[in-house]
Amino acid sequence: MGYDENQIRERIMELMHREGLSQTDLAMKIGTGQPTVSDILRGRRTIQNKFIGRIINAFPQLNREWLLFGEGTMCDGDVSLSEVLHEDTRPRLPKSISGGHLTDYYDGDKRYLCQEQDIVAQFSDYDFSMILKDSHMSPKYERGDELFFRKVTIIEWGNDYLLDTSEGPKFKKVYDANDCYRCVSYNTKEFPEFQVPKNMVFGYYKLVGVLRIL
Repeated sequence: MGYDENQIRERIMELMHREGLSQTDLAMKIGTGQPTVSDILRGRRTIQNKFIGRIINAFPQLNREWLLFGEGTMCDGDVSLSEVLHEDTRPRLPKSISGGHLTDYYDGDKRYLCQEQDIVAQFSDYDFSMILKDSHMSPKYERGDELFFRKVTIIEWGNDYLLDTSEGPKFKKVYDANDCYRCVSYNTKEFPEFQVPKNMVFGYYKLVGVLRIL
């Protein structure tokens, strides 16, 4: 392909070091699996053009000639390569979120951990999307559904919201319970309802769309 794969591997690791990315972080950002990134960096798998393209698309300021051939500098200026984002994309948040402050992921310094996705036209008024990783909201929502959320200031009780809590995001039907939010699944027999103190919730996000891959 006209370039030295071992040198490209070294430059990819240099890029990861500059951006503070683990193999898992890089895999999430470019939309591939961590085992693929690991195999490529260890030389167990050849570097395909598609993989190079994913990296270039994920880092708009990255110098392609530097990545492929070591020519020039990694990028122009000293800003993070992840700071320049496409205006026609929205972030898909990683499944591994374990704490609060979702704004750090879709509009803050953790956005580099997200996958930038083209805007879904029918849900254009949304802040971010997430892939549902469990079946707590089955049968209405299934594991693997992509959910689209918009931050709101008022909760319409009994509707579906993503609560940004200190113990991680909670996607439930939400009801008022005085000093708490009452969180209810659609399958109440298998997943009992619970309450979250209102002072442990940093924000709430209304579900505005769902995509299901059949």
